[in-house]
Amino acid sequence: MARYDFDSYTLYEMKKQNVYSVKIKVILKDQVNGAVLKTAAEKAFVRFPYYCRTVSVDHNGAYILEHSEKLISVTEGDRSVKLGTEETNGLLFAVTYEGKCIYFNFAHNFCGGCGSMRWIKATLWQYLTDLGHDIDKGDILTTETPITAEEQAEPDIASLPEGEPLGNLNFAMDSFTPRSDYMDFMKDPDRVNGYYAIRIPKSQLMKYAHDNDGSPNSILAVMQYKMGVKALPDESKFTIGIANNYREDVGCPDTYRDIVRIMHVQYNNEMKDWPAEKLSTVTRSRMYVQMQPEISWDKCRKVEEFRRGIDAQPNLDAKADYAAANSPIYHSIPSSFHISYVGKIAWGGLGPFLDGVYSITYGHLMIEVNATEEDFCLSFQTIRKDGKYIKEFLQALDEEGIKYSVGELEDRKLPDIILPDE
Repeated sequence: MARYDFDSYTLYEMKKQNVYSVKIKVILKDQVNGAVLKTAAEKAFVRFPYYCRTVSVDHNGAYILEHSEKLISVTEGDRSVKLGTEETNGLLFAVTYEGKCIYFNFAHNFCGGCGSMRWIKATLWQYLTDLGHDIDKGDILTTETPITAEEQAEPDIASLPEGEPLGNLNFAMDSFTPRSDYMDFMKDPDRVNGYYAIRIPKSQLMKYAHDNDGSPNSILAVMQYKMGVKALPDESKFTIGIANNYREDVGCPDTYRDIVRIMHVQYNNEMKDWPAEKLSTVTRSRMYVQMQPEISWDKCRKVEEFRRGIDAQPNLDAKADYAAANSPIYHSIPSSFHISYVGKIAWGGLGPFLDGVYSITYGHLMIEVNATEEDFCLSFQTIRKDGKYIKEFLQALDEEGIKYSVGELEDRKLPDIILPDE
C-alpha cells in the first residue's frame, strides 16, 4: 500500500503544474448577506474534518495533511484566492462572495464536484437557516449529522477482484488535440483563461436525449463533435474524454473522495453527416464498454502503483518530478475535448433559492456540467478569446433545436494553490 494519506498524492502534481484548482459558482436569487454567510460557512465547514487540514512536509520530503482548528476564510470579492496561505488560514478551501454569487474555492486533491457538493449544500443550508428560512434537511449533511466511515472510505486494493473486461476499445493516437491553441495562448500578453456560462432547460435537454437515444453526456459529446467538424473541417479524427466516477466499482460508493477515470469516444470525418441519434447511440455504446468494473479495478491498481512510485523517491523535488512524468491523467489518451458531469445533484429544499450553479476548472474545450432543478448549467471553458469553438458549439445546438441562453466570456479567476517547500 502507498505510505501516506490517500488525499495527499495529487499535491505532487500540483507542485509542478497548478491545474487542480476548482471553483463552484452558486448564484442565489437574492443578494448575499456577507456577515451571515461568514458565520454559516464557518459552522458548516467544521462538519467536514477531512477538509479541515493543512499541508506540511515531513522528514522524507513527503506531503502530509494535518488537522487544523482554524476557521475557513470567507471574504467579499470574486478573485483568485491563494489556498494554503495565511489568506485562507492555511486551508485548501475558501469561500468568496459578490452580489448574488457565492464562490466555493478548493483544491482537487480532496474531492471533485460530487464530493464538494456535500460541503456546498451544508453551507447553503446553514446560511439560509441562519437567515430565518425553514429548509428541509433532506439528505443535507449538517453539524448534527454523524460522520460515517462510508463517507470517508477509500479503495482497499487488496480486496479488489481479478477479472478481464469483455472486450476493450483501442484508440488511434492521431486525433486532433488543440496544442496550437495553447501556444497562441502562452504568447498572448492579454490572454484570457475563461468560460462561457450556458443554460439549457432540463426538461428540453432530457426530452431531446430521450428522443435521440441519448443521455446528457452523450448528447453533449455529439454537440462537441459537431462543433469540431465545423471549427476544424480539415481534421479527420476527434477523441472526446468523458469523466467517469468509479467509486462504486471499487467498494466506496459514498466516499467524499474523487475517484475518477476518463472514458474515451472517437469520431472520424466519415460520421460528419450522421444524424444526432446515430452519433448518440455510438457514443453511448462506446461508453458502455468502458464502464465495466474490471477496467476500474485495473485503473485503481495502476493508481496505487503510481503512488508507491512517488513514495520511493528520495525527496520532495524528486517526488514532484516523478508525479509529473508519470501522471495517469496527463499521460493517457490525448483528447480533443472533455465533459465532466455533476448534474445529478438533488437540491431538495435549497432548490427554490438557487438561480444557477456552475463548476469551473482548468481546461480548454472542457464542458463542466452542473444543474439546478430547472436548468443544466454548462461552463464552456476555453483559452481562446476570438469566439472560435463556442460559436460552432452554439450553432450545433441551434441546428438541433436545443434552446439555451449564454453569457459573455468570463475570467475563471480560479484559486492558486500554494504548497510548502522542504
